Amino acid sequence: MASLLIVEDELEVADSLKDYFSLHGVEVFIANTGEQGLEILAEKKPSVVLLDMKLGSGISGLEFLRKAKAAKSTAQIIVVTAVDDQNVSTMARGFGAADYMTKPLTIPDVERVVLSRLKK
Repeated sequence: MASLLIVEDELEVADSLKDYFSLHGVEVFIANTGEQGLEILAEKKPSVVLLDMKLGSGISGLEFLRKAKAAKSTAQIIVVTAVDDQNVSTMARGFGAADYMTKPLTIPDVERVVLSRLKK
């Protein structure tokens, strides 16, 4: 079964995405901190990670990416940020991000990017 880890500190956003992808037959895990996300990444080995770059507390999205890469995770990580910044995009891709999306997210855009990654 395809699986998705959502690392997002905004609970409403995480829950909405979980509900949506669960209805499409995707097993969804939610982490509200980067540390929790790394634990789930190691334990559940999701196919795709939807990673918010600016997490409220603990490690940042970039630090999550760096640690996931160091742990040799095979998950395709899609970075989500409110800042459309080429430098952040370049750094995220340098740390292994498979894709980059800017907020506000729309369901059709997230669906297109996540489902295309789940099929790979």
